[in-house]
Amino acid sequence: MQSFKVNCVLVSAIVLWASAFVGIRIALADYSPGPLALLRFLVASLCMMIIYHRQGIKKFISWKERIQLLIAGMLGIGVYNICLNYGEITVSAGIASFVIGLMPVITILLSLIFLQEKLKGAVWVGILISLFGLFLLAIGEGSHDEMKQGILLILVSALMGAILTIIQKKFLKLYHPVTVIAWVMWGGTLLLLIFSPVLLQEIKTAEYQSTVAVIYMGIFPAAVAYVAWSYVLKKLPASKAAITLYALPIVSTLLGFLLLHEQPSLISLVGGGIALSGALVAHRFQTPDTLNVSLDKKVVAV
Repeated sequence: MQSFKVNCVLVSAIVLWASAFVGIRIALADYSPGPLALLRFLVASLCMMIIYHRQGIKKFISWKERIQLLIAGMLGIGVYNICLNYGEITVSAGIASFVIGLMPVITILLSLIFLQEKLKGAVWVGILISLFGLFLLAIGEGSHDEMKQGILLILVSALMGAILTIIQKKFLKLYHPVTVIAWVMWGGTLLLLIFSPVLLQEIKTAEYQSTVAVIYMGIFPAAVAYVAWSYVLKKLPASKAAITLYALPIVSTLLGFLLLHEQPSLISLVGGGIALSGALVAHRFQTPDTLNVSLDKKVVAV
């Protein structure tokens, strides 16, 4: 019975995170990328503030470290979501999630460059497979320049997320994940406030479906899914839980088909699948230290 409950919670977290990519596509009908990100993370920041205080975390974090996390959040939340939202103007929800699924591969490469972490041969094989899959995906989605630009922007999002993973690595060793994620999220929201004037205009004319979609993304993929994921990590080994994250693009593609009638090309799906398989291989042989940090990053990434 306990394992059934854990599996249900795990599936719920995956579905909620996957639905964020679809929610973005829905909201883009009435909101431009910047204001969309701002409204979403105003809601998410409020939810995280409630979670933060309910946790009753007493370990003090210095203002210097808070500022560092705020700046990290400006990149990993602010720039990440601006680029992702712009990318999804032309790229389907499923394909966008496949590209974001390459974030662990980028994180591994950054760890090699900046943290001098050694990589096994199998990890390099996984990276090469992912790059080949990404090439096929770009061909499948690249019939128009706008689509190519969209994929490139989403790759920038994945890079920003990977950079955040590296930056927050030391903080996750010292502080509760809620503390780290809260300050990172607030930093991203701080940057996104530059879109306040436009948001105030767009929210007046937006259809209620779009506004509900944004509020949904702020509450459920961020706050609720985070609580669910934290529960799962208490009950399952991190390595076992991490494997399920690779189902995100599949679920996103299915939701995009059911809710938005999106039909990515066959070559795009094959390329995305190959890219994801490569990421899975790289993940399988990466160091446990990098794995654990990647798990915590997933909360913010979607």
